[in-house]
Amino acid sequence: MGASVWVFLLLSMEAIRTSKTNPQLTIATYSIPMWTTPLILILVVTALVPGTSLLGHLCGVLVGYLFGLGYLKFLSPPEKALRWVESKLNLLGRLPHYVSVDQKTYGRFGVLPSSNHAGSGSAPIALVGTTQRLGP
Repeated sequence: MGASVWVFLLLSMEAIRTSKTNPQLTIATYSIPMWTTPLILILVVTALVPGTSLLGHLCGVLVGYLFGLGYLKFLSPPEKALRWVESKLNLLGRLPHYVSVDQKTYGRFGVLPSSNHAGSGSAPIALVGTTQRLGP
C-alpha cells in the first residue's frame, strides 16, 4: 500500500462533504450520487492497475466516509495545539501560501481561500492556445 490509500481517504471525505451541498454528479444525461464517486474510482483503478490493494483502498474510503460524517473528528488535534505549532515553526514566514488557523474562512474544516474570483454565473473561460485538431 502506498499513497493511493490516502488519496482515496481524502477523496471520500470530500465526496461526503460535497454531497451535503451538491448531492448529484451529472455526467451527460446520467446522474450519479456524489458519495459513490470514490467507490466507482476504486473499481476503475482495480480494473486498470493490476496488483492494487482493493481492501486497502476500501478501508481508506471507509475511514474517509467516517471523517466526512464527523464520527472521527475527535482524532483531529485541538486548535490550541495547532496555534502553538504555528507559533513555534513560523509557517507564515516560511511558506508563501500557508493558511493559518486564524486565517480560516469557513471554520476549521471548511473551504480554503481561493484565488479564482470568477463567479458561478460568469461567462465560460476562453480556450487557451490554438484550437488545432489533433489526429487524423
